Amino acid sequence: MQRLVKADNLVYTCSPFHPPKMTVKPGETFQVETELTSGQWLQELGDDPDTRERGFPYVNPATGPVYIDGAKPGDALVVHIEAIDLADIGYTQIVPGKNPFPNWIRETEWGHQYKVVRIADGFVHWSETIKIPVAPMIGVIGVAPEIEAISNADNGVHGGNLDIQEVTAGNRVLLPVRVEGALLHVGDVHAVQGDGELCCAGGIETRSALTLRVELIAAPQAMTWPRIETADHLLAIGCARPLDDAFRIAVQELVLWMEADYGFSQPEALMLLGQVAEARCTQFVNPKFTYVCKIKKRYLSQ
Repeated sequence: MQRLVKADNLVYTCSPFHPPKMTVKPGETFQVETELTSGQWLQELGDDPDTRERGFPYVNPATGPVYIDGAKPGDALVVHIEAIDLADIGYTQIVPGKNPFPNWIRETEWGHQYKVVRIADGFVHWSETIKIPVAPMIGVIGVAPEIEAISNADNGVHGGNLDIQEVTAGNRVLLPVRVEGALLHVGDVHAVQGDGELCCAGGIETRSALTLRVELIAAPQAMTWPRIETADHLLAIGCARPLDDAFRIAVQELVLWMEADYGFSQPEALMLLGQVAEARCTQFVNPKFTYVCKIKKRYLSQ
């Protein structure tokens, strides 16, 4: 029977100072419940996000951390996402002053704008005529940094609030371990999310039950940032402001990955990416933007 980390005693930072909620061994499959990014207020379709008790900085609560037996600095934690089971209700909201079209001073914009939706039969039921196929993803996935606590609203080399659609079932996420036990934090699940995460609260924010499996490998020498591997792609990540720096980091990380693991020279890797790279900004609303750059594996055989 799989062990379960329940969505209680939530944490709002990725930190080495949180006591672990459970210890798992490499190769073990386990489950993690996640809470809604803005708390427990959403229970019925008629609920209003203005009724929640706390707002920023109490956002993106993570479940955990989960202590990985044997993990130590110099390792990479490989998180295999086996399943994401969604709740039957979710919401999105335009957060004043936080989306790409803000009234920077008054933070008023269009007033109180939100939408609560049903999630059923593989669709987000947006309206009577619009049904959006679900594409579940984990928004926050990270390990503890070495000496600091980083808000779950933020992101960086530890992972955190990446908001990348490829962090989904069937794929694996590589995270550089900085502390003993790694201390895996997960949360902020979306039923679906468009590129840019334009309205700040969303995609469709919802609760979930995750089925995960972890393994430990020696951290690749060229790996600085988290990585994602799918059946078909290698995907490198960069988080920064301004946006062009995030893009540059993602490209750099992919070039170094191609050099170290696939035998390309750096100029050859960059020239190939000039023809076949796929890149985009997955979120535009966190303290640092997230950019991804990826390449199909079929181009990597030398």
